[in-house]
Amino acid sequence: MDVSATATGPSPAPDQSVVNVADWIVSAEQVFDRLETALVDTALALPHLDQELLWAGTVSMTSAPRVLALSLGAGGVVMLIFLLSSYGLRGRREAAARERVPFLAVLKRTAWSLVPLLAAIAVGRAIAVRLLSADPLGDGFAREFLVSVIYWLSAITFLGIVFSPRTPQLRLLPLDESGAEKGLRRSAVILACGYLMVCLLAAAARVGMPPNSVRLLAILGAFAMTAAALRLLHLLRRHGLTPLLHMVAAWMILLVSGLWIWGWLMQQFDLYQGIKGTTIALMLALAFDRSIALSIQLSRKPEVMRRLFVVRVVIDALAAAVILRLIVEYWLVGTLAVIPQQDWPQYSRQINFSLLVLVLAAVLAAVTHAWVESRMMPKEALTSLEDAELHLARMTTVLPILRVVLLGLIGSIFSLVTLSVLGVDTTPIIAGAGILGLAISLGSQALVKDVISGIFWMLDDAFRLGEEIEIDSTPGRVEQILIRSLRLRGLDDRLHTIPYGQIETVVSRSRGLVLARVSLRLENETDAVGHARLLRLAASTLRSETRLQADIVGKIAISPPEAHLQTRELVLSFNLARAAAVTAIPLIRSLLLEVLEASGFDLAPDGVHVSLAERRATADPMAGTLDEVQTP
Repeated sequence: MDVSATATGPSPAPDQSVVNVADWIVSAEQVFDRLETALVDTALALPHLDQELLWAGTVSMTSAPRVLALSLGAGGVVMLIFLLSSYGLRGRREAAARERVPFLAVLKRTAWSLVPLLAAIAVGRAIAVRLLSADPLGDGFAREFLVSVIYWLSAITFLGIVFSPRTPQLRLLPLDESGAEKGLRRSAVILACGYLMVCLLAAAARVGMPPNSVRLLAILGAFAMTAAALRLLHLLRRHGLTPLLHMVAAWMILLVSGLWIWGWLMQQFDLYQGIKGTTIALMLALAFDRSIALSIQLSRKPEVMRRLFVVRVVIDALAAAVILRLIVEYWLVGTLAVIPQQDWPQYSRQINFSLLVLVLAAVLAAVTHAWVESRMMPKEALTSLEDAELHLARMTTVLPILRVVLLGLIGSIFSLVTLSVLGVDTTPIIAGAGILGLAISLGSQALVKDVISGIFWMLDDAFRLGEEIEIDSTPGRVEQILIRSLRLRGLDDRLHTIPYGQIETVVSRSRGLVLARVSLRLENETDAVGHARLLRLAASTLRSETRLQADIVGKIAISPPEAHLQTRELVLSFNLARAAAVTAIPLIRSLLLEVLEASGFDLAPDGVHVSLAERRATADPMAGTLDEVQTP
């Protein structure tokens, strides 16, 4: 509901003085006194409410037919334009919803959903300027009704994005098709009643109904809408709505209804406007965030996954900035008066710049994280397996630590800039950080020893992530490499955290790798460009699978088919950790079958063939058992 046209007067100006704790206590007591007085006065209006309603209806009876005709005519034209535009663009919305990338589907579908709303707004503005600006009937009801219709159409557009009937893959709420349709229809009816109530309350106030009676009608209407909304939630619970979302939505409805009643009793709607804007921003951010997360999950291309991750961080950061801005403007300035009203323009500029700095920091951190991931994951090419193996091993060991350092620097620098913009003196913070760093360096010699020792162990390439090693007679698998220690998963599944400074000897058990050779045999003829594209897609699919990332060592070599072969055979070869070789074969085969089916290629009877062979001589007694491991 929108209350911009319902308040009988402007909100009281907040206290202009700088408040302290004692002033806050006094202000709270005054607020509760005002609330108690307003509640009592409103309750006393209940016995006379029927008489007041009858009197208001009698007073407005002379002009009511003409006002209603004009209001319904203007609102009907706007709704007709909206419905015709929506019907004409239905095919485009359905085509947009069928996009393979969910994020693009949400963007396109939202864009085509906004076109009818923009057309309705343009027509409504023209009607308001040309026909209703002179207020021909001496009453503002027609103009308020037209504005309420536009707000209602905006709410329906937003609800269409949330419920997404006929497009379950884009639905924000976990509902079945019937629940989505019922939720959209009944929510539209509840909001229509709410906006109509807003117009009627404003009209009742204009014809002279006492303010206490108007407040009582607003409170009774809020109770009725809250009951209808809670009943709708109970219905959606039977159509798939989870208990957690049901509880959160119920509390949000109660909060919004309570702030609406507070606004009418105190004649101050800042809290209500703030929670309404925050809820809308949060729901839109969740819709786009869910679509991006689903796009990342379905994508098999690492570079696309990294770009979508950056876009996801940008959207979440912008949503957080908008929500913080709304909270400050409507709550800290309007209601709580933490910031004096005369100082708000200056504070507004500072807060906007600070939020921009924080968004840039989040974007820079996301780009840094994506860059580190791209450097740690080699690009596939027509090349041998040996040329970048050592370089890649060291990169995957050093870059995670570099990422932690860069993210720490970004967070520290941008936080100091934000505090400085807000007027906080950062000199004591910087001085304190310097003194703290000096104290840590002097009092933590063991920490310094561990860090320096770790740097040299990494430069020596003594161990890598996912390797089976033995540190000072403690065997296990390297699970995580930190700044001052590494974590070793023992044979008994216990996790050992070993500082670098305490390591004396490291014995690697998994440097001996097996060579995996994957053959993709096709029946249909395809040009060299199609073969290369298919090979790169297959390699990216294997590389992006989380269950294989730690087991594939080095690059994936891809070989084009030989011209003299009748069956088009494409070959991928790569080094595979021996410990995971046997269990990885079925996973590799299923992933590549999925890629081939999605690409539209016809497979030969023996479509995907995976074989393993020893890559180098080794003293491990298990080496000979892998020479003949094959799968059709």
